[in-house]
Amino acid sequence: MNIIDRVSRDLKYSAEKMNTLREKIKEDFKFELGKQWEEDDVEELRKRGVKALTINKIKPIIKLLTGIERQSKSDFKAYPEGQEDSIVAEITTKLIKNVVKNSMLEIKFSEQFKNGCTGGMCFLEPYVDYSFDMINGDMKFKKISPLDVYLDPNFKEYDLSDSKYIIKITSDLSKDDLVSLFPEGKEKINKIGNGKINFDNVSDGVHFQKTDYPSLASGSNSSTTEKGEPMYDLIDYFYKELGKRYFCVIQEKGIVEEFETKDTADEFNSKFGGLIIERDIPVIMHAQVCGGVELYNGIAWSYPKYRMFPIMPFFAELITEDLNDLSLTIQGVVRGLKDLNLEYNKRRTQELMHLNSSANSGFEIEENQLTQEEEDKLKKFGSSPGIVIKRRQNSPPVGRITPMPLSQGHAQLAMENAQDLKEASGVNPDLLANSSQSQSGRAILLKQRQGLAMIQEILDNFSVTKKLTGKFILTQLPEIFTLESAKRVLGSAFIYDNFNVPVNLILERGLSKISEGRDNEVTELERQVMLTYPNISQGQPITDEQGVLVTAVDTDTSDEVIMSVLNNKELGKYDIAIGEGVYQDTIRLANFMDIKELAQQGVPIPPNVLIELSMIPDSDKKGIMRQLEAQQMAMQKAQAQPQSQDKVGANA
Repeated sequence: MNIIDRVSRDLKYSAEKMNTLREKIKEDFKFELGKQWEEDDVEELRKRGVKALTINKIKPIIKLLTGIERQSKSDFKAYPEGQEDSIVAEITTKLIKNVVKNSMLEIKFSEQFKNGCTGGMCFLEPYVDYSFDMINGDMKFKKISPLDVYLDPNFKEYDLSDSKYIIKITSDLSKDDLVSLFPEGKEKINKIGNGKINFDNVSDGVHFQKTDYPSLASGSNSSTTEKGEPMYDLIDYFYKELGKRYFCVIQEKGIVEEFETKDTADEFNSKFGGLIIERDIPVIMHAQVCGGVELYNGIAWSYPKYRMFPIMPFFAELITEDLNDLSLTIQGVVRGLKDLNLEYNKRRTQELMHLNSSANSGFEIEENQLTQEEEDKLKKFGSSPGIVIKRRQNSPPVGRITPMPLSQGHAQLAMENAQDLKEASGVNPDLLANSSQSQSGRAILLKQRQGLAMIQEILDNFSVTKKLTGKFILTQLPEIFTLESAKRVLGSAFIYDNFNVPVNLILERGLSKISEGRDNEVTELERQVMLTYPNISQGQPITDEQGVLVTAVDTDTSDEVIMSVLNNKELGKYDIAIGEGVYQDTIRLANFMDIKELAQQGVPIPPNVLIELSMIPDSDKKGIMRQLEAQQMAMQKAQAQPQSQDKVGANA
């Protein structure tokens, strides 16, 4: 099966299976934005002279959830396989954080979280931006609408690792846009006829009609540019294909290299020696199609370092059971609140209708009691203050009709609706910290903890999304940084703190290499130290005139360690941890307050314990701990001086 037919088959199948889900997602977004009435109901009320009230109870809930996410920004941290790799892990962590900062990933995360909470799912796609760096490019991320992604309907794993394909659609591209994306495919692009997708007809390649996007339907205004030129839909088709790969394993060095051909594997093996293993493994492929024309088809740019689809999903709620209905298995917060909000809107509209009728409930008059003009005036201005009604002499007074009072059931329903919204959303008032002033801080924290437990599934799912994104960045570090750019990111202070060593150790290392006949391995720094201190015996500390140990920054070692990160083909094996979120922070704060109360009661709590449990950033904790250690050493030294003076006096 050629790639065009394959794309047609999978897109058609996915569109059919996801149709209900997509309709639900569109409805979810409309509700969150305040479009909560059916047009027929609005029109019917308008005819009766009543405005359809929309009191959006959903938006504050989404704002609260997104506020929690924005207040609980978390850092990425790379964890090594062993303690000996701690400096490598620290370098890796700093480089990842730099990518996160420069790509404004935190902003994209917030956008993804909001859309996912609303519609149930949202995606991030990494890409390389060459706007400022024409050679290496910059790693960036863009949010993809859930309405632009078609999944393998049979997936069960959150990370989409069991999916056979993922399809992304970029709509309304001009021919110039396509040419800029595929400059070498200009001839193919010129041959494209109808480039709009037509889901109603699959006989002609991938010309499907996007019936769920009215603005993209054939003949619509958006199907052409302002100049009247046709618009196109580009299909990005990521799929798995079994490919034969050759792995050269050098066990003593812990190196595993992957090659596409046996010849290249043999060439590598001839230089380093090792074991060659042949395997058929799933390879991530990427095809780009427009209007039934193949514009690209090859290995995805992120492979082999990243062995999954280069699209990071977020599912607010994902049910893995096979229910044959994705609209049930993928849901956001809005899905279960729509009926409650609509019921609230209709009830408030009825209350408004009752108030309007109460203001002018009508009048009761006898036949011929008023003239026709007076009757018309009464109908029009009967509810106006200060109205004067003239009636015939000796006729009974005009009587106002007493309206029926508003049923107490409305108040009861209002209370039930508020409770239902709280329970259905999982968001309760405790998260707002609107607690009584008589409550202790600990009591407030415990209530907030209980409130967060209701939405912990959403927060945990988003944490998985962040880990997937962090793993992707991790595998791409060698493609993003050079040695020089990595050193600029790390900074001179970091290199000084981690690679500043006593000069005598550098001297010993150089002398050891010479004694072992490894003169060619002696670094420039080692040569300089040996020339500077030719008469220093091995093992003797080197100090200055004040007796301070002489040190030097070992740039050779620092460069070697940094390059070990950039050349490490096994970076993907590192684990990515996400900094503690708001739920864990609440627990930590509660623990800190317990320890603090004990300390205030006289329990001897070491200061370092209080600092470790506090909410102070980890980077600041290290500085405070160093200051405490310096103060303690100074106090110990000051206490030791009188004792030594007493001993000297006694000896004298």
